[in-house]
Amino acid sequence: MFYSIYGTILVLISVRLTMWGTGAMGSGVAEVIGVVNGIVYPDAINVKTLITKVIGVVFAVVGGLAVGKEGPLAHIGANLGSAVVYLPELQFMRNNINKRQLIAAGASAGVSCAFGAPIGGALFLYELSRGNPVWTFNLLWKTFFTCCTAVFTMGFFDNVLHGE
Repeated sequence: MFYSIYGTILVLISVRLTMWGTGAMGSGVAEVIGVVNGIVYPDAINVKTLITKVIGVVFAVVGGLAVGKEGPLAHIGANLGSAVVYLPELQFMRNNINKRQLIAAGASAGVSCAFGAPIGGALFLYELSRGNPVWTFNLLWKTFFTCCTAVFTMGFFDNVLHGE
């Protein structure tokens, strides 16, 4: 009985969080694809969505829900990629094309961490932004390097935390 009540409370917290950060509802992959292709979703990429997605997914998984990891990690990566533009040293990148490229690269890094496959993340970028001005071969190579770095970092911290 305790575990049922505990799981229910954690899931309700997760649901309540999505009422605060409404952009975090769903997996986020469709929203990321839309944003990369030029559709404006006002709540899909912002700080409230990032906080809600991270905490909400953790509570949902701990509460016992079957939550896939590739969708939330792609959405979290896209939000972090968008946040990079607002670093003080990168003011020159605050245009729509660069922001969409960083969103696509962040989403690809999230997918590559979900599967542990940098090539899969780079191919996810190709699938995301094929047929629009954002996609270039130069971006593909940069994103592949980003995905390799993300998978290496994930593996490094996984080994450090588990002591292997």
